[in-house]
Amino acid sequence: MTLFDERPIRPMLAKTGEPFNSDKFVFEVKWDGLRTLVFLRNGKVELQNRNLRDVTPGFPELGILKNSIKANQAILDGEAVILGRDGTPNFGSLQNRFGVEDPKRADALSKTIPVTYIAFDLLHLDGKDFVAVPLVERKERLQEILSEGPHVVFGEHIENHGAQFFKEVLKNGFEGALAKEKQSHYLPGNRGGSWIKFKGVQTMDCIVVGYTKGEGFRSTTFGSLVVAAYGPDSKLRHMTNVGGGFNNQTLEDLKPLLTKLETKTETLTDPIDAPSPVTWLKPGIVCEVKYMSITKDGKLRFPRFSRVRMDKSPEDCIIGS
Repeated sequence: MTLFDERPIRPMLAKTGEPFNSDKFVFEVKWDGLRTLVFLRNGKVELQNRNLRDVTPGFPELGILKNSIKANQAILDGEAVILGRDGTPNFGSLQNRFGVEDPKRADALSKTIPVTYIAFDLLHLDGKDFVAVPLVERKERLQEILSEGPHVVFGEHIENHGAQFFKEVLKNGFEGALAKEKQSHYLPGNRGGSWIKFKGVQTMDCIVVGYTKGEGFRSTTFGSLVVAAYGPDSKLRHMTNVGGGFNNQTLEDLKPLLTKLETKTETLTDPIDAPSPVTWLKPGIVCEVKYMSITKDGKLRFPRFSRVRMDKSPEDCIIGS
């Protein structure tokens, strides 16, 4: 019995930390894309996202992976990204590819805004699971079997100089970096200390659990979003109210999504400091929130809306993740 028999597989996750140097870790670019596991078996490629959904029909251009991997069976971990002219990922463009199932539309999008698969880990190869093999050996074997091409790239890394690497990737337009312990095993679904992410801007994925009434030009949309995340006790905790960072189009696009999830039941039981009554929502929308720091009582300071995360589910929003 191998990982092929255990599908779907939850990808390994990283904790948030501060940049550091170490000869026990390798350091990689943190790609801002769609986390994707690739399953190759007998010339057929299938794709699974971090929410355990099959996204194969939405990315026909990644069918080329069957010719890019020198194996009969393999499971790869990586990120599907849309690269700009400067070589950095464009998450906004990638969102246009989410949820596309119509073959004709998917084929058209694959030509106008094609994705590139950044392969950075190997979980299985020709009948043998590699999750218990040290990371550096997994990456060496992955590089040996992978042929790079227009839609496939090997996820390179450097050693030792993590702090300087972090500064360089930020300077070049990437959102951050990852540190991975050289001898670590791959632990599906685990957010242990062997993978650590460094971000240039503090961000947190939060669940939209309510909104306040808008005034003035926002009277037809909303004033602020009430957002929450799951604590260690698996209970929802209020993180902040987000009133900034929206443009007119975002306000208009969000309002119908919010209306569909309205509920008369209070989603949070703790008192919420808000300028107007809260319209409560069933947990269903995840948004990324930028912030400066976290207060002593666990609230996000100076929050600003960044974007809706269509690639994440409410269960992914955990404090400290």
